[in-house]
Amino acid sequence: MSKNVTDEVKGDWDFLWKKYLASDSASEKQTIYYALGLIQDEDKLTDFSFLCLDAALVRPSDALYILGRSIAQTKMGRHVSWKFLKDNWGRLTEEFTDALFAVDAYIAGVLSNFADQDTLDDIQLFFADRLDSLGPGRAAYESALQSIKGNIVWLEKHKSAVTESVKDL
Repeated sequence: MSKNVTDEVKGDWDFLWKKYLASDSASEKQTIYYALGLIQDEDKLTDFSFLCLDAALVRPSDALYILGRSIAQTKMGRHVSWKFLKDNWGRLTEEFTDALFAVDAYIAGVLSNFADQDTLDDIQLFFADRLDSLGPGRAAYESALQSIKGNIVWLEKHKSAVTESVKDL
């Protein structure tokens, strides 16, 4: 992507962020934060993740959904969200103790769509000594592991067909 296009996209992102901050409508904010998560810029996605931890900017009830659904909706965003989760687990579990109901959506959103053994191993290693801190997110974690394992099997089975289909595009 050229620098001019990248600057334009970042400008659009900044415009949407200002719209988000100015909005009083929960449904409008939801539409905007899903759009904000689509940017293909790791730094912007990481910055957006940290903005979610500021309760003056993002309602705590929205923060985990943004982190787990909006930012994690693309391949790049999923990797950014996973890194953010690992790097900030202590802060996340401390700051969102009152929003444990949303932890499961966060965990499921970040983890469920991975499809490679290395990431599965990384996830299992990370959570090996944190399972007790998952609270209601434990079921989402177990479900995400099953999804990843299923994704790996599906990808192994269909990889050559997908590769051929994409080649023709």
